[in-house]
Amino acid sequence: MRQLKDPGDKGLGRYSTTLVDPKLVDRTPHLYNKKFSIGHWERTKDPDLFYRCFKNSSEQFKKETKDIFFGHKFISSTGVEYGSVMGVHSNEKQYRNLLDIQEKYGVKASLTLNDMTRPLKLLGQQELTEFLNYIQRFYDDGIRSCTISHTHLMRMGVLQERFPDMHWKNTVNHVIRTTQEFYNYVALGYNTIQLDRDFNRNLPELKRCFKEAKKIGVETCLLIYESCMPECPFKTEHDIWQGDVLPKMGQSYWDTLSNTCVRWRSHPTLNRIEPSVANPRTGTDVVMHDKSDWEDFANNCDYFKLSGRLVNMKDEQHEVMGRGTEWNGRAYFVDSFKTVYDNNLAPFSPWLKGISVFKKDVDVISDPEQIKKDFEDHFWNQKQAITLQKVLKACKNQCYKCHKCDDLFSDRHVQSILEA
Repeated sequence: MRQLKDPGDKGLGRYSTTLVDPKLVDRTPHLYNKKFSIGHWERTKDPDLFYRCFKNSSEQFKKETKDIFFGHKFISSTGVEYGSVMGVHSNEKQYRNLLDIQEKYGVKASLTLNDMTRPLKLLGQQELTEFLNYIQRFYDDGIRSCTISHTHLMRMGVLQERFPDMHWKNTVNHVIRTTQEFYNYVALGYNTIQLDRDFNRNLPELKRCFKEAKKIGVETCLLIYESCMPECPFKTEHDIWQGDVLPKMGQSYWDTLSNTCVRWRSHPTLNRIEPSVANPRTGTDVVMHDKSDWEDFANNCDYFKLSGRLVNMKDEQHEVMGRGTEWNGRAYFVDSFKTVYDNNLAPFSPWLKGISVFKKDVDVISDPEQIKKDFEDHFWNQKQAITLQKVLKACKNQCYKCHKCDDLFSDRHVQSILEA
């Protein structure tokens, strides 16, 4: 490890960043192994269900999983709170199960503290001491990966000094959209930079960013599925209210404020085909058709994040994780993304909408040849749809002057999805 001292340091920010010597790190991207960061199901009532489903997954699925991120919440003796932007947290039993997964299967458990309120009082002497002791508990348990949103706390350098082997991630909610912003957050001491969803539609900038990341031994991560609209004007308020305000009222953002993302996600024309097919303007998810598209992204990013901590899974499921999708009223399930890639099961995007677990009463099709045959008439395998998918890799979400998505879905032209 090498420490870069802050030239403007006056004692507050002893270390501005901690970088790994790039010569010591193999940065050759793998196409699917250690490629996915997945969310723990924290709303699921059965505390062991996630563990059982992961344990029963294929060895290849486990190899593809880089880490499992889970939420938790710090509360100081003075009442200062700092936790998760989603407003949900793992309980003690779930946490112990994640430690067991880490020990048995080599898949890291990654602590997530991405509350965007980022309390100023956390920097006070008493609160900071208590917070460091709080992190120490996880560190002593073997946790070596942590997402933390509090940039002032990172700038101080106390976390890096106290926990030298912890791998620090920023949060995707920092909204890093350019290579310059990437460097700004590297300077705070983050080892992994979680990029904004906009990179899903800006492959040239993703390539530039990854090229710079390789020079300095910093990892990049890209959230490829969450269904947030491009440059959502409600994002900041959503993050603050969902993480801190609404849970205390026993409410969720989506139940309380139905005139924002709930409105366009359920819009009858924007989502006219079926759940796996919607106008791409309703979100900023990655859109990939085949192997070549996957390789474009996989070779220019260390790994991908899949949201999922709000999943409320029931116990009537097949208790095994994998990759799944639906088309024409039929369910499809394969044991790993390697199966999707090796068999070029286009379109790729529907396989990347999170971790799939189907209900016990659902008959699933898993034979690659049968899937290929059934997908011949898939909406995203039509000639015009394939052309659009290629455009979306670098469209930069300039919807107001493009309207290619609207034309394919026969929707009226609007400058903003908020007009829908």
